[in-house]
Amino acid sequence: MEWKIEEIPELKGFTVEYAAPGEYYLSRLNEIFHSETLKQPFTRFATVDAPFWKSLISGSRLAQRLLRFQVTNVIKLTNGDLFVTFDKTVGIVRNGKYLSLKGLVRPCRVMRSACAVDEFGNVYFGEYLANDERGEMRVYKYTPGGDSLETAYVFPAGSIKHIHGIYLDDFTKSLFCLTGDDEAECRFLQTFDGFKTLEAIGEGDETWRAVSVLFTQEALFYGMDAEFRKNHIFRIDRVSEKRVSLGEVNGTVFFSKKLGKDLFFATTAENAPSQTENVAAIWNINSDGNLKEIAKFPKDRWHPTYFQFGTIHFPAVNLIENELYFHLVGVEGDNLCFKIFAE
Repeated sequence: MEWKIEEIPELKGFTVEYAAPGEYYLSRLNEIFHSETLKQPFTRFATVDAPFWKSLISGSRLAQRLLRFQVTNVIKLTNGDLFVTFDKTVGIVRNGKYLSLKGLVRPCRVMRSACAVDEFGNVYFGEYLANDERGEMRVYKYTPGGDSLETAYVFPAGSIKHIHGIYLDDFTKSLFCLTGDDEAECRFLQTFDGFKTLEAIGEGDETWRAVSVLFTQEALFYGMDAEFRKNHIFRIDRVSEKRVSLGEVNGTVFFSKKLGKDLFFATTAENAPSQTENVAAIWNINSDGNLKEIAKFPKDRWHPTYFQFGTIHFPAVNLIENELYFHLVGVEGDNLCFKIFAE
């Protein structure tokens, strides 16, 4: 199948966070919008609580990027509420109003698309903080209908830097937890019982450093997030457990999404020592297992640490089989929205 990419001008400044047939949720700054068609005007659905001073200065795009003044996840829950992560906060939208959830030990970021909803509708996510001191890091669980979080698991001090993401393997009904960043901290962990027990699928060096993972009936797929090694996209066979590289890519892979039988991986422009080209790019694995770059966007002139790496943001949830929206941050074309679709 051939995929085409086109800009959607009317979505400039918006990020498609949740996409299902006839139902879309979008974000802009700390506001969430609803649409049935992705045609303007969008209906403002809720506003996430934020300090007044941040809201005031975030009218500037550079200030938005500096403050990370953005939604990172919107997930529709089994009871109709929305689970939302924004900046260093976690909450839900219920009856059109935003409610901060209790139980968060400290403010923390949650990586984009890095929350898993298990077969019972519970949401799991992990703390994503600098954690240079290597303190404890937590996995949280939220049960729909409640107003608080519970701690599902605590990584002991000194064991990891942070949690990149938690993902549901729908084929085995298990959860995968990906951690980093130093060699011994890079782990692929699997749990079948809600983090009561964990099994290491792979660990010990940067070939196991990943931010996201995709699942098919036959295999697991992920792209490396390596700072010092060349980055590859790997396939792990479910039966043989053999891991093979499908090819080298031009940067660290943060985000990935499945679309029909095809897989899409987005590399990040962070100018890491391992990066061969300072661009954010989209790589496609088709149904035959072939890897191909289909788009790339050069990093813009603004400092990556202060004003964000060059990244490509997919929806946290995409339930549409023939199209996939993405939003650009920190590259030439910053704040624009595009669509991948079948020709």
